[in-house]
Amino acid sequence: MTSGKMSVLGKLMPSIMRWRKANKNYLTREAVRLHLDYLTLHPRSVGAPKRHRPGVRVSADMASGWRVFTISPAKGPSRGTIMYLHGGGWIHEATSYHWKLIEQLAEEASSTVIMPVYPLAHEGGTAAEVVPFVTKLSQQHPGPLTLMGDSAGGSIAMSASLLLRDQGSPAALTVLISAAFDLRMTNPKIDAVQTLDPWLVKRGQLELVEMWAGDDVNDPVLNPFLGKLRGLSKLLVFSGTHDILNPDTQLFVEMAREAGVEVEYHEEAGHIHVYPLLPIPEGKQARRQIVQAILAIPIP
Repeated sequence: MTSGKMSVLGKLMPSIMRWRKANKNYLTREAVRLHLDYLTLHPRSVGAPKRHRPGVRVSADMASGWRVFTISPAKGPSRGTIMYLHGGGWIHEATSYHWKLIEQLAEEASSTVIMPVYPLAHEGGTAAEVVPFVTKLSQQHPGPLTLMGDSAGGSIAMSASLLLRDQGSPAALTVLISAAFDLRMTNPKIDAVQTLDPWLVKRGQLELVEMWAGDDVNDPVLNPFLGKLRGLSKLLVFSGTHDILNPDTQLFVEMAREAGVEVEYHEEAGHIHVYPLLPIPEGKQARRQIVQAILAIPIP
């Protein structure tokens, strides 16, 4: 589904990202390696923001060596659990945009949001380690369960959704924002979109994929594009057409529907990577759609 007229801020966003040189650390494999050296020497904070929405409570605990944040509604009971996996190319911690989204979800969707601080690729984190642990962590919280992630985190969320289905405890809803569906990035349409994308660069992404997935890039769970999709619960998917991950998103949505999966797909023409997280009207609309989808989940 593609929306209509693009907002002024939406039209400006690609230019803003180019002005900020958002893709500079991903232009080449060498650029990625230099950036990882910098991140290793200057690790970013994994703490929560100092200020929060008045309607939420934030706490942190440890689980098997992982720091895990819990963001819950301050008033009234929780309707269920949202397991949120933040994006960042498997090398960055959650940003203020992630925190604003999950706090909105906790308050407006009356849900408890769990956000684990999973180990990043340059810290030794791998798909083979992170996906099973996220799956196990998801099973420790009361349902109904919504699995959710953006970009690299969307790949983790989708993989965990496949594992939960295989284990007989599927998520009620899986929300995927500009997710990395096929880690191989072999779709020939990606190169055509590359000229339009001001943020992601295929060469740099492949360097990160090799670190994150390694020989597991063809695993039908760890690379969700190769997984069997039949039997999954509802998917809510968002993608912009000026994102190199969009061609694989289109294919994944098509495959899921052919497998009998209910898919609500929102595609925004001209928009960039993770547009639902951005401070633009289309992002605000997407966030509202996510809240509505979670509120629509039946409570047992």
